[in-house]
Amino acid sequence: MQGAGPRIWWSPALLTLALIALHALPGSDLQPPTWWTTWHLDKLLHAMAFALWGLSFTVAWAKQRRFDSLRGHVLGVVGLSLIFGTVLESMQGALMPSRVADAGDLLADVLGGCLSQGMFFVIFRAWPGRIAND
Repeated sequence: MQGAGPRIWWSPALLTLALIALHALPGSDLQPPTWWTTWHLDKLLHAMAFALWGLSFTVAWAKQRRFDSLRGHVLGVVGLSLIFGTVLESMQGALMPSRVADAGDLLADVLGGCLSQGMFFVIFRAWPGRIAND
């Protein structure tokens, strides 16, 4: 039986780098009274980015049979979203003079991780752990 190879980790790795790069962008371009901040669209962007990021991890884990239950996938992605989001927000607040760490962004990150599980079900018509490994 041939298992999923290391190529399945390209997507999670590239999306991780993209999220790091997005968090490193200077925030001085967005002034507080703009429509972007009035409607809190940055939270939507955080949720969508982490949903895609979480989906890439869920697919990779499912193909490698990393977890045998839905609970393992959900806890893995939500926990990883919480840890990675916390690290990114902390670094952003500490290292970027024009950016601040925001608990709302972290909440949107974790929500995106949760949404990734639903996206997986919609795409594959099965819960994580129940798809073919290749």
